[in-house]
Amino acid sequence: MKWKLLLLSAITFCVQPLMASEQPAKMHSESQALKLNTLGMDISEAEQAAIVSAIQSAWEISAAAHKLNSPRYGNHYRRDAHAKATGCVRAEFEINGDIPGEFRHSIFSNPGRSYQAWIRFSNGDMQVQPDSKGDARGMAVKVMNTGGTPIAPELGESGLANQDFIMTNTPAFFNRNIYDYAENMQHLAKLDRRGWFISAWPPRLHLKELWRAYQTVSSTIDTPLGEQYFSMLPYRLGENPIKYSTRPCAGSDYPSSAEHSEKGENFLTEKMVETLTTGSACFDFLVQPRLADASESDMPLDDGTVIWEESQSPFIPVARIHIPPQEITDETQQTFCENLSMNPWRGVGEWEPLGSLNRARRLVYHAVSEYRHQKNHAPQQEPGDWCLPGSEVPCSETQGLRIRKPRWPLPRCFDGQYRPADGSATSSDCGDYHQARNDTAEASY
Repeated sequence: MKWKLLLLSAITFCVQPLMASEQPAKMHSESQALKLNTLGMDISEAEQAAIVSAIQSAWEISAAAHKLNSPRYGNHYRRDAHAKATGCVRAEFEINGDIPGEFRHSIFSNPGRSYQAWIRFSNGDMQVQPDSKGDARGMAVKVMNTGGTPIAPELGESGLANQDFIMTNTPAFFNRNIYDYAENMQHLAKLDRRGWFISAWPPRLHLKELWRAYQTVSSTIDTPLGEQYFSMLPYRLGENPIKYSTRPCAGSDYPSSAEHSEKGENFLTEKMVETLTTGSACFDFLVQPRLADASESDMPLDDGTVIWEESQSPFIPVARIHIPPQEITDETQQTFCENLSMNPWRGVGEWEPLGSLNRARRLVYHAVSEYRHQKNHAPQQEPGDWCLPGSEVPCSETQGLRIRKPRWPLPRCFDGQYRPADGSATSSDCGDYHQARNDTAEASY
């Protein structure tokens, strides 16, 4: 009975397509027309065809989403997924001093070192929609000036050795591999959200993937700062296959407000503004190593739908992310955030994304980023610090941060009858203290 209810819920999610479902197509017939540069990766011809198909679908999705978004949100091409940013913040990424030796590779090779970073929080859909609507929630972290050697030369042309960590708030994806992904993207390019998961003809039911999709798009949250985020796909750190995650630091508390239906369209941004006006936020960055004797069914390297169970391999803290009090609504900063490019292959040293989906993301994400920037006539710039290009505020190490300095020397307030024993003069600064005290006394009578 439970599985029937779960299936009914999943089907309910999927039977709300933006357009009528069409029969699933084969790989784009024109796929081979696009010359694919594999960038030295060992990719089979079948996988190359799937990647080409995914790139073309992503371009079509971007164009279709632009038609849906532009009437209300401006003539600006957005990402084909995670189109709406809920916040773009400055952060510090600090490597733990006690990081285990087997993880001291790539960006994690220098315990205790701290890097500046940018973080983009987002909603997952191709359309810009109210924050209260169920959706995947994303957290993409760009750590800057790591000092390592870029693993993907095409992403290191700026001369900056940055590292990107891309996550959502669900631990598994709804496609197993590049072939699932390419076919699903063909349906999404037609604005058909359910066709790949379930179809009467040709008969098709991807039950597990359908349930993963429902879990992904049904997420409602109170603040992006209070969620745990996951890489979903595996990577190699040194010799260790891992997945990674960010989790709010112990003691983090972001009180819930009204019910989602009563919240404004951009309440997630408003909630972050409220928190970061006077307070800060914190995440632990964790890695989950793959067990040496793990089976391919329990901890696969090329099936994004499988969750590596924490009961078998717990997440281990290796770094901490600190988000200080700051301004996040500046228009220049929002434009900067929209022009940021994230790619799982932007990394350094002994770091390698694993599996066919990750191999595809290197090429698909780069192609979609170039397409988006060309359409928007925007330069592709990789940041190296917290400063904003084109900002009217002078660049400094603390640009955008809310720093409250105490008054110094501190004021001293003495009783009106106080006299130093040596008869010297006193300097007393009580502000409105005495007046407030008198007002309180008069009110009590």
